[in-house]
Amino acid sequence: MSGIFGLVDFNQQTDISTNLDKMAQTLAYRDWFTQNSYVNESQTVGLGQVGIGILNQTVQPIWNESRTLAVVMTGEFYSHQPLLQAYHAPSDEILALKLYEKFGPDFAKRVEGAFIMAFWDETTQRLQLINDHFGVYPTYLYHRNGCLAFAPEVKPILALLARQPVLRHDAVAEYIRFQRVFGLKTFFEDITLLPSATILTYSRQQPTYQIEQYWSFADITLQPETITFDEAVEESTRLFRAAVVKRVKTDEKIGIFLSGGLDARAILGFTPLPPHTVHTFTFGHSNCRDVYYAAQIAKTGQAIHHHDPYNEGSWIKDYFDLHLATTEGFHPWIHMHGIKMLGEARQTIDVNLSGIGDLIWLPPAKYTPYLVNAPDDTAFNALFFDIYVNKMTWPCLTYAEERLLYHSDYYPHVQDLAFDSFLKELEPFNHLPYIQRAAAFNTLNHFNRHLLNAAVYGRSHIEFRFPYLDIQLLPFCYGLPSDLTGDRDIKKTIVIKEFPLMAKIPNDRDELPISNDYQRQLTTQVNNRLKKLFNRRVKKIFPERQTLYADYENWLRTDLREWAETILFDERTLSRGIFSPEALRSMMARHIAGHQEWTIGKISHLITFEMMLRNFYDENPS
Repeated sequence: MSGIFGLVDFNQQTDISTNLDKMAQTLAYRDWFTQNSYVNESQTVGLGQVGIGILNQTVQPIWNESRTLAVVMTGEFYSHQPLLQAYHAPSDEILALKLYEKFGPDFAKRVEGAFIMAFWDETTQRLQLINDHFGVYPTYLYHRNGCLAFAPEVKPILALLARQPVLRHDAVAEYIRFQRVFGLKTFFEDITLLPSATILTYSRQQPTYQIEQYWSFADITLQPETITFDEAVEESTRLFRAAVVKRVKTDEKIGIFLSGGLDARAILGFTPLPPHTVHTFTFGHSNCRDVYYAAQIAKTGQAIHHHDPYNEGSWIKDYFDLHLATTEGFHPWIHMHGIKMLGEARQTIDVNLSGIGDLIWLPPAKYTPYLVNAPDDTAFNALFFDIYVNKMTWPCLTYAEERLLYHSDYYPHVQDLAFDSFLKELEPFNHLPYIQRAAAFNTLNHFNRHLLNAAVYGRSHIEFRFPYLDIQLLPFCYGLPSDLTGDRDIKKTIVIKEFPLMAKIPNDRDELPISNDYQRQLTTQVNNRLKKLFNRRVKKIFPERQTLYADYENWLRTDLREWAETILFDERTLSRGIFSPEALRSMMARHIAGHQEWTIGKISHLITFEMMLRNFYDENPS
């Protein structure tokens, strides 16, 4: 886990040294994790930094010459060589300190990068936390009785509490309904996520901390309606290439987790490294589409390819504890993609150029014309809610399933709360046009609160960079007229024009070559269907590959059944009073019967939720 942590108590009611040590201990669960920490003489502030030995190797905190200003930092700046030379800074941490001294916290508006940093001014007794435009290093906050704590995980904050934390009913309702927590909430009262693009200030003169956001989706400039598709492709190509190039450092070993889709193949194509130096990684059944097409993409892109076969599901039990320790229950276990490859990846690469975060060109299923062209807010809200229930991950609980799942004593606490909370989280974006409204909401609630968890557990071994989360590329694409961005036509065209050999390799979603020639697409689609029909009716002679890389559905019926039932039907779970024991048994029975598809998304997160409670709620003293 990479991040920063600390405590500030101007009233000196807290033993800063002891409690900073407590926080540090909760973050030290891998042998290769590195830590730096500092407590000032007056015992009003303690600062710490944790890493995995790849980035930020300078001993921290970094002080200015007069030792009045200190910084702890995790992360990096992009395209920073001219700045490093101009300010005679041998590292990003020292550069951050020099930029802060010259421009103050507003320097964050002038730089590109992925970072979280804390500046402590001993003279003014002021702390400032600053993160990047997209908040890719999650940082959690807790403020109570004049004491501010911050950390890259919730665990260090829980370690400070002298009482059992209080569950948030709205967070529980969201997680059970949507398989994620929305907005800046955690499962517990008083512990929240630091917003992205934020300057947080806390000083003696303030009763609590102040937050300023230096960038938001409202700052996006809409492109003129007259912009043509070819112009949009040309500029997107330029910005996309630049986004990849600025995230590649020649002294690092670079890797890409590769599927059979568009996202990672485009990144591989733009990676400016010599042949046979980039490592690609794919995981899944040997006969699945991802594995089959990713191997072809890697060969075409002249990468060194690695494959981790998923032949059975018992590995879930082996890696569940690591996933839970890093993502702390916010991420259901069915989404710990690639966690089994992290050990090999750490031996092979330093950084993964991740395709996660591609919310720019969403497929029609997730970003329909009905949504962006909704006639009014009522229609938009209803359509968007349905997308989050059915399209953003495995289908979630229906209203009836949600109603029946809860224990009768607990249901009044969460009745209608999932929908009400969804609308409340939309409110900050209601002033935006529908396309930007959906984009802003998705970046926070689909990327930061769901997809980013892959990097959260991944950063236990390697570092992650996100070319799609680029402050030049993303605003341009989201500023385009909606009729140009549908069905990923821009990205398809980029791949077709820039990487024609890769375009010939089918997309895993539909097994069709990447093409804007719809007649050709239709012909290939018809041929594929005829082959499947021949296999079924005459003789199986044409290869058919599994759609999903892993068979979580059947694993939960076989390899993982005993493990799941031991958790779900344990007396500790059944007596908790949140879920109806009858409903839990009924839900599992439905899944085991196998008569209905996608019931995995209705039950798997309940297992993660219960284990979160046992590890982070029950374990704290009451």
